[in-house]
Amino acid sequence: MAVLVDIGNTRLKWAVLESGRLVGRSTAVHRGSLDAAIAAFDAALPAQPRIVVSNVAGEAVADRLAALVAARPGASLELVTTSAERFGVRCAYAEPARLGVDRWVAVVAAHHAAHAAVCVLNAGTAVTFDAVDAGGAHLGGLILPSARLQAAALDRDTSDIGRTAPATVVARGLELLGRNTDSAVAHGAWLALAAALDRAVTTVAGALGTAPVVYLTGGDAEALEGWLETRVELRADLVLEGLALFAGARAEAGR
Repeated sequence: MAVLVDIGNTRLKWAVLESGRLVGRSTAVHRGSLDAAIAAFDAALPAQPRIVVSNVAGEAVADRLAALVAARPGASLELVTTSAERFGVRCAYAEPARLGVDRWVAVVAAHHAAHAAVCVLNAGTAVTFDAVDAGGAHLGGLILPSARLQAAALDRDTSDIGRTAPATVVARGLELLGRNTDSAVAHGAWLALAAALDRAVTTVAGALGTAPVVYLTGGDAEALEGWLETRVELRADLVLEGLALFAGARAEAGR
C-alpha cells in the first residue's frame, strides 16, 4: 500500500493512496519536535508500506525515515526528485535538481489537474510561486518569505519593533492601516506577500494572453487566501496529488 508523504520545512503531511484516492490524511510538526513527528507517522503506517516522499526538510529527516523503513519488514522508501521532464511538464531550471521537489511535484499535479495554463501558490514557511503554460512548459517561479518570516526579520534586524503578534483576520479598507505596532507589522507582511503574488499572476496572464488557473496550497493557504485579490482554488493536498502520480507511474513500471 502506497503512503504519500509531503515533508515541508515545518510539517510532515501524509495520506494513503487507496484506489486512486487519498485517505487517512494526517499531519505532524517536525520542526523542533522531530522525534514526536516520526513517532506519530510510524504509528499511522499500515503493514509493509511503500512510502513515496517529497522532502525539502534536509538529510536529517530523510535519514530518520530511512531508519524507520529499515526497521519495518517489507517496507520501502522512494524519495522523489526533480527531473528535466515528467508527466508532460518541462522544468524551466537549467539544473532541475535546484528546483525544490515540493514545487516540482505540485507543478506536475497542477498541470495534470488544470489542463490549461496554471499558477501554483504554495504558502508554507517559505511561499513559492510557479507558472506552467498550457503546453506543459514550466515558466519559472518565485520564492518569498512568509508573513511570519517577514515579521521575524523585522524583530531580528531592527532595534525597536520587537516581536509582534500575527494577524488573525483579514483587514479591509482603512482597517488595513495598523494602529499599533503589532497590526502595522502583521498587515504589512500579509499585504506585501499578497500584492507580490497578485502581481505575479497578472504578469503571467499578460504574457500568455489568457488568465491562468490559480491553485493555492500549503499550511498558510487559508490565511493567505483572504488577502489575495486573485481568484484562487484551494488545493490543500496538491503535493500529495502529485506524489500519487509518481506512485502510480512507478507501480505501472513495476508490472
